[in-house]
Amino acid sequence: MNKINTHHWQKYLLNCLFITLLTILSVENSIATPYIKTDSSSAVKSLLGDAKTYYEAKQFEQAAASLERAIRIDPRNPILWHNLAGVRLAQEDWKRAANLAQKSNALAGTREKYKRLRIRNWVVITLACEGMNNFNCAREARNRAQALARTLKR
Repeated sequence: MNKINTHHWQKYLLNCLFITLLTILSVENSIATPYIKTDSSSAVKSLLGDAKTYYEAKQFEQAAASLERAIRIDPRNPILWHNLAGVRLAQEDWKRAANLAQKSNALAGTREKYKRLRIRNWVVITLACEGMNNFNCAREARNRAQALARTLKR
């Protein structure tokens, strides 16, 4: 994939990464996305708000620190791990981004309510693999994202 296409994917993903975050902050009853419910505490929501602010200011290390604090409070929340993967992707820390997205997928399991999150994680992994110039890994991750996307209920 050439740099223009990679940049396009990265820009698309970075715009999508904090949809989960934005929804958590703007919707009552702790609905993280239209398809994911979370029981996050107010402390986690506050840390997510901080992370969003830092992320938008391109203060990625501070965003990561806020997300890591949230993970210490709610370590089994796949949404937090996904957002941290997005921050690491923005920092071009490819290996950590891929590992964090894989952790998010492991926590999400095969539950239907996390299917869209798993698709996003596979996109993160695709971009991270491309960043590492591991195109076999990128192709496999892209195929997994596409296969999951085809199974979405319409």
